[in-house]
Amino acid sequence: MESSSSDIKPKRKIWSYIVIVVVLAAVIGGVVYYYSTLPHPTKQVTITVAAPVYSSSATDWENFINNATKSWQAEHPNVKVEFIGPLGASSEGQYYTKLDLLTSSSSTAPTVMLEDMFYTATYQSEGILAPLNSYINSSFFNNIFPSALGQMTIGGIHYGLPAQVTDTLIYYNITLLQKAGVIPSDSTTWQPTNWTEIINAAKQINSTLVPNDPGLIPLNIYEGVKGDEASSFTGFEGLLYGTGYGLYNFTDHKWYGYSPGLNETFEFYKTVFGEGLATPALSATPYITAGQYMQEGKLAIDIDGSWMYGYQWAPGAQHPISNFSKYIGVAKIPTYSGQAPGFNTMVGGWGWAMYNGTPSSEKPLVASFMMALDNTSNQILINEPGQALAGGLPTAKNAVNNPNFSKLMPTDPSLDTFFTNILKYGSYRPPVATYPKVSYVLQEVMGYIVSDGYSVSKAASTYNSLLTSAVGASNVMSAITSYTPSFIADHRNFESSQYNYLLSLYLNTSLLFLSQIFW
Repeated sequence: MESSSSDIKPKRKIWSYIVIVVVLAAVIGGVVYYYSTLPHPTKQVTITVAAPVYSSSATDWENFINNATKSWQAEHPNVKVEFIGPLGASSEGQYYTKLDLLTSSSSTAPTVMLEDMFYTATYQSEGILAPLNSYINSSFFNNIFPSALGQMTIGGIHYGLPAQVTDTLIYYNITLLQKAGVIPSDSTTWQPTNWTEIINAAKQINSTLVPNDPGLIPLNIYEGVKGDEASSFTGFEGLLYGTGYGLYNFTDHKWYGYSPGLNETFEFYKTVFGEGLATPALSATPYITAGQYMQEGKLAIDIDGSWMYGYQWAPGAQHPISNFSKYIGVAKIPTYSGQAPGFNTMVGGWGWAMYNGTPSSEKPLVASFMMALDNTSNQILINEPGQALAGGLPTAKNAVNNPNFSKLMPTDPSLDTFFTNILKYGSYRPPVATYPKVSYVLQEVMGYIVSDGYSVSKAASTYNSLLTSAVGASNVMSAITSYTPSFIADHRNFESSQYNYLLSLYLNTSLLFLSQIFW
C-alpha cells in the first residue's frame, strides 16, 4: 500500500530537526574544543590603579606597581595595568577630591584604589567599594592583623586589603632641647607627662633660643584646612583622645558637639599659636617641610607620625639625617594631665580597595591582582624607606619571617622597641561614614583659632554649629562626663595579638640587627 503524502511530510520534518541538532552540536563542540585546546586571542582587560601622588611621584607608583605584580602580569598577558594618578593632588584632601570625581562615573573610576583606611565607611556607604569576601580566600584575610583588617571591614564584610599601619608621636631635636635647658646637657631623653610640659618646653625654647635665631620654630602641630587630615588625625585627635573624650559616642551613635575634651584641645591650639610657639606655615605642606626643618635644625619639637622616619629622614628619603638617634629623640604624646593610661597615639594606615562598578566577570581577576599587590613581600616593599608609603608597618602577621623585613627598620633597636610600645596606647578614628565631614569641620575651627583669633568658647560654639549643619542635629550630642572612647585599645591588655605580634616582630628584627653587628 503506497504511503500518502501526508505520512511523508512529518518524517521529513523529524529528519530535518535531527540534522539541525547534529549540526548545532558539532558547532558548539568545535567552539569548546577551539577555546580549550588551541591558541586563540584572549579578551583584553585593563586594570587601572589610583594612589596619592602628593607623597610619591607617579613614576614611583608606576615602578612599585609594576615591580610588585611583575610575576602576576607575566601570568596574565591579556591584562594591561595602568596607573592613573589622580595627578595634581598636593595633599590628602585634594587626593580624595579628585578620587571622588573619578569614582562618580564608571567610565573614569579606577579599578583598584589606595585609600586611607578611615575612608572605608564613607565609600562603602556610597556604594563605591566592592565586597571582597567572595573573591579572596579566608587564609589571606586571616594573615592580616584584626586591628588593621577591622578598619576596612563593615558588618563582617571586607572592603579592602590593608597595606600599612602607622602611629603618632613626638620628635624632638636633642641639641636644641639641651641648649634651651629643657633637658640636661648630658641627657638625650625627654618625655613630657602632660600637655603643660610640652607647652613649657616650647616656651623655654622660644625665650632662650629664638631671640638669637629668629627662624627657629619651637613646636609644630598641624592645623587648618590646608593641613587636611594631618591637622585632624596627626594633630588635633592625637591630643583630644588623651583627654578621656573622643569625637563619637558609639552607644548613642552620635557625634559630640560639646565636650571638655574638645575645649581642652582648642585651648592647646589657642596657646601655642597665639603665643607664637608654633607656626601655620608648616601645615601648608604637611610632613615635608617639618621633615626638612628637623633635618636643618630649624624645628625643635614636632608632633607627627611614625612614617616620618622612612618618608623623610632615613637613608634615601627626602631629607635624610645621618646617625638619626644621635640628633633626634622620640617621645610619647602624653594625656592632658597625665591621667591614666598616661599616653595616647593615633593608629591609622592605608589599604587597597576595588571599585564596585567593576564588571562582575572581571572581579575575580581584579581580586587576584590585589592579592599579588598586597602580598607580604609587597607590604614590606611599599613601606621601605624611599618607597611610596615609606615609614609604615606591614599588616601581614608573617611579615617578620620575610628576609626583607629588616629593610623596614631604622638602625637603632631602641627606636624599634619604642614604636612597638606605643601601639598599646592606640586610638582610632571612628569608622563612621560621616567622619570626613566632621574632620573638615575640625580643620575649619582650628583655622579660626589660629588665623582669626577665636576664643575657646567661640571655637566651641562654632564647632557645634558647623557639626550640626554637617551631620544633622539628630546626630549630635553633648558630653557631660568623661568616657573611654570605644576605639581606644585596652592599654592594660598586653596579651593582645597585635601588641604581641609587633613586639615579637620588632624584637626579632632588633636581634637580627644586633647579630649582624656582633657577628
